[in-house]
Amino acid sequence: MVDNQHWLDRWQDDRIGFHEASVNRHLQSWFPRVAPAPGSRVFLPLCGKAVDIHWIAQQGFEVIGVELSQIAIEAFFEENSLDFERNESARFGIYQSANITLLQGNFFDLNKADLDNCHLVYDRAALIAMEREDRPRYYDHMLSILPLSCDMLLVTLEYNQAEMLGPPFSVPTDEVLHRYRDAFSIQMLETNNIIDERPRWRKVGLSKLQESVFSLTR
Repeated sequence: MVDNQHWLDRWQDDRIGFHEASVNRHLQSWFPRVAPAPGSRVFLPLCGKAVDIHWIAQQGFEVIGVELSQIAIEAFFEENSLDFERNESARFGIYQSANITLLQGNFFDLNKADLDNCHLVYDRAALIAMEREDRPRYYDHMLSILPLSCDMLLVTLEYNQAEMLGPPFSVPTDEVLHRYRDAFSIQMLETNNIIDERPRWRKVGLSKLQESVFSLTR
């Protein structure tokens, strides 16, 4: 079982192969198309220390992220040479620097007020970090906390989970459509087999790795 302690341990032990050292290519390609008005709020669930956070902020947007690991959040500010202030609420440690706010705590502790005036979700690594039995709760909670005007840019991975257990976990396109279709109009922007870009996963037996990018609009 992949629980909260699993992720805390991975950050503690620096086992963070899921972290991308450069801005995600799909974010760079598709964000200009799906971005809300400049100055709007963009939400990154399970954000880690993603360089995407700083990139979005540099485009003139307000960024709010939630991340379980204090190590990840403080590494983000250090690696991007950003000063920050830290405060405490009943549910989160709150790190703030200019137009970036990172909440240190559990995604499932978020409520609607935390994401007030949010206009876009960028989900690159959150949904695929959830095991299949945990994803219904994730979908339901995400929909319960998002403003009705909030769109989403979603990146998923799909593969034969008999060949590799994960994480990241395989999220079938049909599942995304089923879970989000009542709330969003869904368009697949692109889908590619990227197994040749992941030789480590091919070595463990993975034969195909389909990466898909979706635009979800209200």
